[in-house]
Amino acid sequence: MIGAPHSRAALALGLVLLAAFAIAAHVAIVDGSRQPAVGAWLSLIPVAALAFWAVRRSRRPLATLLAVVAAVVALWIGWPVLERHFPSLFFVEHAGANFVLAIVFGRTLARNRQPLCTRFARLLHGTLPPEVERYTRQVTLAWAIFFVMVFVLSCVLYLGGFLAVWSLLANILSPVLVAGMFFVEYLVRQRVLPTWERTGVLSGIRAFARHFGTAQPEAPR
Repeated sequence: MIGAPHSRAALALGLVLLAAFAIAAHVAIVDGSRQPAVGAWLSLIPVAALAFWAVRRSRRPLATLLAVVAAVVALWIGWPVLERHFPSLFFVEHAGANFVLAIVFGRTLARNRQPLCTRFARLLHGTLPPEVERYTRQVTLAWAIFFVMVFVLSCVLYLGGFLAVWSLLANILSPVLVAGMFFVEYLVRQRVLPTWERTGVLSGIRAFARHFGTAQPEAPR
């Protein structure tokens, strides 16, 4: 039980840091002409986090590390370009993340594959009755559609020149929308599966994070 307060404290600290980063990124994008170096450094934080995750999870850490080193060299050479165009890196990160998540969820809906939300439910409950399997398949589809919609909206706003509105979506609204999806799914589950074992919103988020936190990067096929 001692770990519970520490877990809550770590979660609270993580949320505060994420909120601070989101606000700083939004300000840098909207008013980036004044301090482009700050915006450029902020745009690298998600890339650095992804690189750290890839090195830790890769089955070929040396090759992954060499790729990271090559990227750092390229970054050093192209730093002036990044300072001028750092909002574009933020855009690639946001749109790319939603596109990849749409594929990750959507591809598990193919025949003879296990829907991703079914996998999450089995992590929490083990064996699932047929009606729960059907429901989790529908939830997987809902998440895939959600990420496609956010991806499309991100592209329309950024490429349409609505930089401030896009930044609000990417940095402030996107995490709120994801949290809202978890909450709405919880309410729908209570109505559709009233006799099924109740699992809170945070349990769903933990299953989501556990899956992606332990996933191995896949090599292109």
